[in-house]
Formats: sequence, C-alpha cells, structure tokens
Amino acid sequence: MSKSMLSWMISTALLGFSGSVLAGDGLYFKVDWGLAVAPAIDVEGSDNDWSTQCDRIINPDGLEVTDECDTVPGPTAWRQELGGGTGIRSGLALGYAWGPLRLEGEYFQRTTTYDDRADINIVDDVTLEKQEQEIELAVGGLNDLQAHNFFANLYYDFALGASLAPYVGVGAGLTSASLYYFTHWKRNDDPARIKTFEDETLKAKIAGSTTIGAARLRDRMVGYQVLAGVNYPLGARVALDLGVRWVDGFEAFESQEMEWDQLRSHESTVGRGEPILYTVTTDDTRFWGANL
Repeated sequence: MSKSMLSWMISTALLGFSGSVLAGDGLYFKVDWGLAVAPAIDVEGSDNDWSTQCDRIINPDGLEVTDECDTVPGPTAWRQELGGGTGIRSGLALGYAWGPLRLEGEYFQRTTTYDDRADINIVDDVTLEKQEQEIELAVGGLNDLQAHNFFANLYYDFALGASLAPYVGVGAGLTSASLYYFTHWKRNDDPARIKTFEDETLKAKIAGSTTIGAARLRDRMVGYQVLAGVNYPLGARVALDLGVRWVDGFEAFESQEMEWDQLRSHESTVGRGEPILYTVTTDDTRFWGANL
C-alpha cells in the first residue's frame, strides 16, 4: 500500500462523524460515516452461447457444421482477477440498551470504486482453443460496487470507567448489491488468422467481430459483520464512537441474466429462438470499514 493511499485512508477516517444519543438503558439513535476498503476480487462469468459454426446469423447455410450443433452446448466460462477498491459508507441505526448489552437495527450504504480491468482467463476448452488461434483481445473489469445493507446487531459494552466504553459486536442481515461490469472480446482483423472456418467468405465475415457487455448487475445476499470500537461520552446523552467492522457474505454474488450488447458484432442471439445470456458471480464482496 502506498504512503499516499495510507494517508488518504487515515484522513478520511478522521473526517468521519458518528453520533449516538445514549441514555443508559433504553432507546438510542446513531448516525455514522466512514471509510470502506475492499480486498482483491475474483470474478467469474458464463453464458449459454453456441459455437460460431452453429451461429445461424453468421452461418445461415450451415456450412462446415459439426455434430455439436445438434445439441445444446455447455456454458462458455471465464475468470478474472481484479484489484481491490476503496470507498465510503454511511448509515443510521436505532437500538435498545440494557446493562452491557445493546441490540440494534442498522441500515448502511457503501460505494466501493474498483476502476480496474484485467485479461480474461478462459476456462472452457472450446473458447480457449479459439483464443489461442484467433481471439486477440479478451478483457473485462469493474467500475464500482454499490450496496444497501440491513443488519441486526448485538453489542457487548465493557465498562472501563466514566471516560471510555469499549465494545464488541456481531451482526447479520441482507445486502442488496450491484456491480458495474464490462467485458470486451475481439477477433483478429486478418481473415488469414481465422481458423474457425475454412470458407474464405465466412473467415472474412467474423474477422474483427466483437462481443461486448456492459451493465449494472444486481443480486441480494445474506451476510454477517464483526464490529469493535470504543464510545467516548461527550455528555449525559451524547457520545462519539470510533469503530471498525469486517463485513462478508454467507452467499456469493450471482447476477441476473443479461443479454450481450453485441455478440460477434450482431444482436445477442444465434438465430435459434432464444437470446444468449451471460451471468457474473463473485465470492469477494467483503470489506472492512472504519468510522469516527
């Protein structure tokens, strides 16, 4: 981590604000703002595409068609390793305290900017063979992740005197998340490099063709968080809270099915009566946060 990034993280955390209206046992209200830092993220994608020979828009006459065009193929699959991201989170909570225990309902929103792209690692054998022969570009990445979170939290407060009140806590809840994902595949412009077909007309037809997807993908997940921090009383009913948290999901992010913006430079279909749809999954929606 660079010194400039570390300085930015510290200054952002110190500029955050959180206030809790506390009155011993009873209800309290809390608002907070702070920093969210996410580690590296692995993204996997798949779709229900057919091979180029079986694409009836590219090859309406069925030239050089193989037996694989008689049955529905297995999914095309790919994987990417992307760097981490930083962002902000803000939220509010309503809770009830009795003795050292506090139970609260919390809502918080976080935005994490990745702004990263990487080469695609192709997993399925058919597409891998084409990559070695003729695909000259296969990249993708993320711009940002946005999430709305609804959690129930349980805290235990430690009494260390009148000036400080450290605490630990755990929570579980629901996350509604969206990822802005993009990917770009391109065949070589030179028909002589195309090995998918022997026919020169079909070679020229798919040379330079592109498959592009760019969309905000959404999913809902169940998650948990671990919290720790310290409350500093400012008066009988107000305190400042310096806290940290680790948030992770019990479930993987799995997007809804989306049509390609273009598939081999045409619409997201192969002329077989159904659209070609892709999905994106990742286990790495976790982050840690700090708020003051």
